[in-house]
Amino acid sequence: MSITRSAAALLHVALQDLHAGKSAQSKRLPGLAERCTDAGLVALVAAEADHAARQAGDIAAVTDVDGPENLWMAGILDDAERDTHQTQPGRLLDVALIGAIRKAKAAEIVSSETAMALARELDVGDALAVAEANRAAEIATDRALKDRLMHIVSG
Repeated sequence: MSITRSAAALLHVALQDLHAGKSAQSKRLPGLAERCTDAGLVALVAAEADHAARQAGDIAAVTDVDGPENLWMAGILDDAERDTHQTQPGRLLDVALIGAIRKAKAAEIVSSETAMALARELDVGDALAVAEANRAAEIATDRALKDRLMHIVSG
């Protein structure tokens, strides 16, 4: 394992991490969407899987993305998968999955902000644009998931 010794190297690691997280979501969110029962949530989670794949491509366009698995995203997705086996299908599972996916969105927002700060410091415009777009998309998705949650629990 090498030691990250510069802001440029840390930016590279941050982008690799975001890419790995996006790739994991694009592969695993469709399976979670299949377990949802609320039609609006199914559509939202399926769309997020597609969006994650596009975002992974955007990140790959600005840096070498050959890196390790994103451990925090893998853990969040593992927890969501566990929920599908330990939570009663229907409304309760939908609520649990919204919580899990929102945890992923929160982690991505923080990771995007780290990449944004480094890209600004280094004046790396393409990386900054990708990180900013990622952050904005994650905030929008988180809000949509929160709205869906409120609809499900109040309906």
